[in-house]
Amino acid sequence: MEGDLVYAGALFVSGLASGFAGGLFGIGGGLLRVPLFLYLFPAFGVAPEVTMHLAAGTSLAVAVPGTISACRTQHQSGNMDMGFVRSWVPPLLVGVLVGLGIQRYAPSHVLILVFAVVLFLQSLQMLVGGEKLHFASAVPTGPRRWGIAAFIGALSVALGISGGAFTTPTLVAMAYPLRKALAVSTATALSVASVGAIGSIVNGFGATHLPRFSLGYVDLLAAAVMVPAVLVTSPMGVRTANRMNKRLLSRVFAIFLILVASDMAFDFFERR
Repeated sequence: MEGDLVYAGALFVSGLASGFAGGLFGIGGGLLRVPLFLYLFPAFGVAPEVTMHLAAGTSLAVAVPGTISACRTQHQSGNMDMGFVRSWVPPLLVGVLVGLGIQRYAPSHVLILVFAVVLFLQSLQMLVGGEKLHFASAVPTGPRRWGIAAFIGALSVALGISGGAFTTPTLVAMAYPLRKALAVSTATALSVASVGAIGSIVNGFGATHLPRFSLGYVDLLAAAVMVPAVLVTSPMGVRTANRMNKRLLSRVFAIFLILVASDMAFDFFERR
């Protein structure tokens, strides 16, 4: 019982930190939640065979309430380009299903290494500034758009990230208006997080070495404790960002994420 209370307390503090950082730096909370889980779960006895799977599924479940709220807010504000969303979400969900297949069969240590690489690249993007990256004059249509959406869906759900952190810089780099890109990102996050969380539960049915509070690859205790913490601190992070030098803070945070990614990669190669 005492161990459960300590575990719940650590999860609550992690939820406060990831929610605040997500709001402060404008990144998906999953980029911080997943590494936190990867440090916390082994410390509380989670087997290494399922650590990354449980971290990804739980991170997606924690993201669902916040993405619902953000998506509703963007729609009510008139920023949501529904025509674009209708061409974006279906292939995105196809990618999510592919990513769930990857999550189901890929070894945990391989997913951790891929996450470390993605975290490193995301950190570099934060250092240079996403607004400086432009590689197209318009978002492509047809199969090329579908391919981009599917790739984001597959990569995001396999790693436990809701996908907003990938969608916004990708669309802005293709000359899509920032305000609309942010709105599409909320639709992306809602689709990835909700379908991904359900798929992670299904993927984990029958898996061994799962902790006693888990339902499939979702730790229910972690989700229950972290969701309210994230919902409280995420708006606080946004308000704080409006009063501070966000560019400098983002660079400092990016360096921190690079160190985290390096530690994850080092741990992977040390185990080989």
